[in-house]
Formats: sequence, structure tokens, C-alpha cells
Amino acid sequence: MKSESQDWLRPRALYESVAESLCTRIFAHEFVPGCPLDENELARSYGVSRTPVREALKVLGREGLVDIEPRRGCCVAELSAADVAGLLSVIAMLGLHAVREAAHNGIQPAKPAGLAELLECGGNRYLTDTILRLNDKVQLACGPQFSAADAALLAAAMPALSAALAQRQPQRAEHLWTTYAQDRHWLAARHIASLPEG
Repeated sequence: MKSESQDWLRPRALYESVAESLCTRIFAHEFVPGCPLDENELARSYGVSRTPVREALKVLGREGLVDIEPRRGCCVAELSAADVAGLLSVIAMLGLHAVREAAHNGIQPAKPAGLAELLECGGNRYLTDTILRLNDKVQLACGPQFSAADAALLAAAMPALSAALAQRQPQRAEHLWTTYAQDRHWLAARHIASLPEG
């Protein structure tokens, strides 16, 4: 098993840098969902051969950010409004479990806190990782304006939620989380409806 310092010292492969850049551009909706991604064009824009671009796209494909169809090409993953609603429902349910566990243990996030810090209070890193991966798909579908509005929505809910966790009030914490999840569902539906067709 490699230590963190060994991983830090490992030189990054070119495809990892390309994948990171493409990921940033996808989440910024520079490449909107459904947008075709041409290997040749990307290779030219990055000043690299097609190989690191192809490897980067494979990485993003495994993460569910792009769809790769053999002999047809690659495009940014597209999620329907129903897909997003389903993801948000699962996130709400799993997040409720994390919030409940945090309240039972009296653990509150350090300030300032976002979704990851809140979920980590539940004490289950696998659950946190799963929720954050699902959340990435929601962010991808809804765009950067949704991400900013969602962060503001959570920031508004966080003081009362943190207090409920610290005071070991699971029912209050669950109520606050559920209210946030419902508001978030509405916010996502509004953002999806406002997005231009891919």
C-alpha cells in the first residue's frame, strides 16, 4: 500500500492532467451534456497526441461523466429530468442516514462546511463517497448555476442543522435535512428546465 507522500511524489501521467482539465470544463458546462467530444480536436487544443486524450476520456467514462460508444465516438453524459429526480431521491435517503448517525453521536461539521463535511459527520466514508459521486451527476446535469445556488441553500440550512447535530437532536436534524433535500429537488427541476437543449 502506497503512503500519501509516495502518491504525492509520483509524477502525474499526461492523461491524468487532460482528464482533470476536461472534468473541470464539463462541470463548468463549457462542454454541455450531450456535447460530442472529438479526440482529434481535443488533442490539438491540448497540444498532445490522441493517446492521452483517449485515456482521459476512458477515465471520465468510468466516472460516468462521458458516454463512449465504440466506433461512434464520445459525448458528455446526458441525464434526463427523471434521472436527476431519482438521483436526488437516493441522495436524500442516504444523506438522511448520515445526518441521523451524526446526531446520535453529537458530531457537527467544522465551519465552514459543505455537503462533504456534513456527510462525513455520519462516520461512514463509503456512504459519503457514494453520495458525493451521485451528487456529481446532479451537478453535471444541472450546471454551474445550480451548484452555486445549491451551495447557498445548504449554507442557509447549515447553522440550524449543525446545532441539531451538536445537541443530539436526530428528529430535528432529520427534519432540517429533509427540508433542504426538498428545496434542492425543486431547485434542480428549475435549473434543468432552464437549460438549453444539448
